[in-house]
Amino acid sequence: MIKDYIKSYEDFPVKGVSFKDISSLCNSDGFKLANDFLYETLLQYTSEKFTDKVIGIDARGFIFASVFASKTSLPLVLARKKEKLPGEIESETYNLEYGLATIDMKKDSIKPKDRVIIIDDLCATGGTILATCDIVRRLGGKVIAVATIIDLPKIGGSDKIRERNIPFHSAVTY
Repeated sequence: MIKDYIKSYEDFPVKGVSFKDISSLCNSDGFKLANDFLYETLLQYTSEKFTDKVIGIDARGFIFASVFASKTSLPLVLARKKEKLPGEIESETYNLEYGLATIDMKKDSIKPKDRVIIIDDLCATGGTILATCDIVRRLGGKVIAVATIIDLPKIGGSDKIRERNIPFHSAVTY
């Protein structure tokens, strides 16, 4: 079970937050379980060229998105933290459960009418994922599915994603 490989750290990075750490998952049999979940769940969106690209969100989303992109032979696009990408970028600032952050993507990474899948490790407030969705939309693309390893549904992010009529999938919930 994937949940068996995820460790929780209370009051990290700030008091009141229960941080779900996937690094132990990545160093175990849990890594295969997590990647198998993503592949089996998202494969329905990749048949007959229904998906053009996969977006991995900085930083832990890169781990899973890159494996999925490799397995499906889809191009990988990176959504990075502020000021980590060279060239022309599109940015979006959003709320985290404990502050503000900005996500950047290269303007030329998404073409008009590109259909994309977004993969991240965790959905809490949904801020990072929704900011990435907003960038994709501004660049002319469409998000056809979002997947995470962990969902924290009590915080409400996955509901906000679903409210945009975007299918949301997660391997485990807390």
